[in-house]
Amino acid sequence: MRESTASQKQIILAIFLTIIGGSLLAIMDAISKNLTSSFEVIQVLWSRYFFHALIVMVYLLLRQPRNIFKSNRPKVQLQRSFLLFGATLAMYTSLKYLPLADAAAVQFFSPVLVTILSSLFLGEKIGIRRYLAVLAAFCGVLIIIQPGSGFRWAILLPMITAFLLAIFLIQTRQLNNVDDPYTTLFYSTLVGVIILILIVPFFWRQPETHELILMCLQGGLGAAGHLAIIKGLRYATASFLSPFLYSQLIVASVVSVIYLGDPLTIEIILGSGLIVLSGIYIWYREVYLENKI
Repeated sequence: MRESTASQKQIILAIFLTIIGGSLLAIMDAISKNLTSSFEVIQVLWSRYFFHALIVMVYLLLRQPRNIFKSNRPKVQLQRSFLLFGATLAMYTSLKYLPLADAAAVQFFSPVLVTILSSLFLGEKIGIRRYLAVLAAFCGVLIIIQPGSGFRWAILLPMITAFLLAIFLIQTRQLNNVDDPYTTLFYSTLVGVIILILIVPFFWRQPETHELILMCLQGGLGAAGHLAIIKGLRYATASFLSPFLYSQLIVASVVSVIYLGDPLTIEIILGSGLIVLSGIYIWYREVYLENKI
């Protein structure tokens, strides 16, 4: 009985940490969007990566053994890190032109895309019901994009983000049993930090004190969000926790309206709803029914 209670508490803690992590990442994106109105995207991206990497590095040096920085699959880790950099670059560029809720909604097509890409590249069997769920999610994306009627070219950028993140998530799956999660956390921002340190001087504008505080907060929230999710993964599997990451989309929509003053249209509500419900249904088919959670 005590073991069951302890297990329940761990699952609740894992869910709580995942929701907190997703919420922190949504607030980070809102701050990033705010900064893109005053700075070049490259500089905003640099602050997000630099302060994130700095906090993670200090945390790992203080709390983890030195071999945590050594990967058994460095090539895959670097590929994954480059994918995250490309995905973040596309997402942050879109924030200069789109409401946060719109960009976040399309970005969250990536967990659904994982289903298709897993079938193509990993040979995973996908039933007709899951294909229909993917189709429903794509309809949600079309509702948000509105091709042919008020189409905005910038909406294609979070679509690129979604595609790159889907491959990123598949590579994360492949690394789960190869490297420690903290090793993967370290490599996640490595490529981006190196690239951005080299190119940010060409886009640099000296930030004022309050802007520098926002930049530090942006990176801090990113590091805290990722660390919270990784902590949650110590108590429950990634497949079980995945639907709770949609908290990021919900919080992003709320923050978009309240903090940034963006409109929340019926198209965003309907499209986001379809994407979220499709993602949860795919999770239900892949995890709950097959593993009998």
